[in-house]
Parts: sequence; structure tokens; C-alpha cells
Amino acid sequence: RVNAINPGMVETEGVRAAGFDQGDLRKSVEAQTPLGRIGQPKDIAPAAVFLASSDSAWITGETLRVAGGLR
Repeated sequence: RVNAINPGMVETEGVRAAGFDQGDLRKSVEAQTPLGRIGQPKDIAPAAVFLASSDSAWITGETLRVAGGLR
């Protein structure tokens, strides 16, 4: 099986190091995201666990958006 997760912006060490989680870019992403914030790793982890589990045995070729409603 091959599946993917499209997480949108997630507050990670790399995002922080690049400065993407501050200022106007962060405000812009938060304004465009229906849930009004950037994601956290704990928001993405359950989707990864699900796709790696036998519960997703009948799922393949899919991209799961876990992005707070951002399209």
C-alpha cells in the first residue's frame, strides 16, 4: 500500500529554525486555515499511526489532508 499525508504547515524545529512560524507568514497561514492555527506534530501523528495500522488495510493510493481545513 502507498498513501500520503498532506499536513499543511506544522510547527516543527525546521519551521522554527527557518522563521516560518513567526510574523506575517504565520498570521497569513492562520487566517487562511479554518481552524485558525498552524498544526502541531501531535495533530499529524494519529493519521500516520492510522495509515500504518491494519485499520487502513483497504486504503491505498490516497492523500490524507490533515491541515486544519486548509485547502
